Amino acid sequence: MKGVEITIENNFVVCHIHTLSDDLKEMIRNHLANICHGKSLASKNLSVHSYKSTLTQFHNRYNSKTDETKKGMMGELLSHVLIYEHFKSFDVVSPFFNMEEKSQRKGFDLILVSKDEENVWITEVKSGEIGQSGCPNKSTRGFLQTAKRDLKHRLNQAEETFWLNAINTANNAIDDCTDYKSAIIEVLSTEGTLALNDKADSKDNNVILISVLFHDVNNLFDDKLPENVADSITDENIFKKVITFSVQKGTYKNIEEFLFQEELSG
Repeated sequence: MKGVEITIENNFVVCHIHTLSDDLKEMIRNHLANICHGKSLASKNLSVHSYKSTLTQFHNRYNSKTDETKKGMMGELLSHVLIYEHFKSFDVVSPFFNMEEKSQRKGFDLILVSKDEENVWITEVKSGEIGQSGCPNKSTRGFLQTAKRDLKHRLNQAEETFWLNAINTANNAIDDCTDYKSAIIEVLSTEGTLALNDKADSKDNNVILISVLFHDVNNLFDDKLPENVADSITDENIFKKVITFSVQKGTYKNIEEFLFQEELSG
């Protein structure tokens, strides 16, 4: 894809976005409704799920947020787009939009399903600009480690609400005719029951830890870093399986501008 370099291996992914190319813009156009509403709802072709309507709903959620929250939202949106385009063996079963309110979802950022194995992957996205050190390696590692700590905490909590939210979003996102729907709902229900009974254990869960660094792509993080972090976290034995996914892009502002222009040009 023009402007995007991506390497996908067994337990890590590296993605450098050099430009917001026409190819990447077209990916956003193609996937935005599915990302925001979930494939099942978006496939019904209702006017409220149209591209133009989705842009308006996105901006209604986005405009009032702080700069830090905007970076997080853009990082999560970018993660969704790349997963939809490049992770063909996975389905995303958690819409970007929170159905109940316009705040950020309480629980897990993304829930992915590996279609062949019917496994659930809990995904956490950490995004932002470079830290005071000015070192892309340090910032990227820091985002991945923060994602690890947050998921470890949540997946060991006696908090069934996370799993109830996950069940609701998956139920809305997966078509009833999809073969694996009942199996995935059962997996999420089992985890919710364990949390309810104070038996939640992060070791039961597959996780994807995503870092999105908004920083000059002339100063990139080391391609080996995500693999090294994935191996290190695997050795800690706190999750069932681990994938790290690290993205770097110069700025989130040109995505913001693109989406606003798309709505205006409607």
